[in-house]
Amino acid sequence: MRPALIFVHGMWSSPGVWDGWIRRCEARGYACVALALPGHGEKFADSALAGIGLRDCATAVERVALNYDHPVLIGHSLGGLLTQQASARLALSAAILVNSAVPAPIFPLRPVMLPGFARHFVKWGLWRKSFRLSRREANHLLFNAMSSDQQDACYRHLTAESGRVAYEVGFGKLNWTGSNRVNRPAISCPILALSGVQDHIVPISASRRMAAWYGEAMDYREFAGHAHWMLSEQDWMMRADEVLDWLHQVVQCNSNASICTRHMPHLQPG
Repeated sequence: MRPALIFVHGMWSSPGVWDGWIRRCEARGYACVALALPGHGEKFADSALAGIGLRDCATAVERVALNYDHPVLIGHSLGGLLTQQASARLALSAAILVNSAVPAPIFPLRPVMLPGFARHFVKWGLWRKSFRLSRREANHLLFNAMSSDQQDACYRHLTAESGRVAYEVGFGKLNWTGSNRVNRPAISCPILALSGVQDHIVPISASRRMAAWYGEAMDYREFAGHAHWMLSEQDWMMRADEVLDWLHQVVQCNSNASICTRHMPHLQPG
């Protein structure tokens, strides 16, 4: 029996960002659910995000995942980090990371991020508030591989974000609460990670550091034509199909565990 797919959105987002991927996955016969992180969605005022932290988000992901038998978690950006954390605590069939935020051992901040973040991080007390990206900031950080029409369409659906989450994700080991850590040795499921070389908010150098940190435990792939919004950039359907092809191998492996090793072989993109 195929596992359920649980989609986890990222910062400034809501479950609808996964609509295209979900349609493609459902066409392959998978049951899909896209969860909403605390305070995210059109029904919430921006102030609902004030004070929400990474642990609140992690709890929300695990609460949904516990309703399913060995599900697959698919996380974008912040959702990728939450997927890594859940993989260490839950019995999953697989974990799939798309433009994933990186865990604590890696310091994620790079100069390319400054045009999108500097204005916010200099504001005192941001960790107690919510904040929104301007159109210029969003185009630089998130949508830099898209046409202006696509940028406009995606920007209309962005939400506010918790300043506390931004700090907890953005400062690596300097996050003294440890809320951005991943218990890597506890992860037993296969992991696939997709990264965009043009990504400005999770720069490719940070993604490569994450891949090195996981080593053979992660099937890591990067794409020169993609930036951060691999969810709907040009050729996104190819990426979704590649994930589904990889997942097919995982499902086959799980159904015949006697001939499978702990981790999937690294399949090369077609």
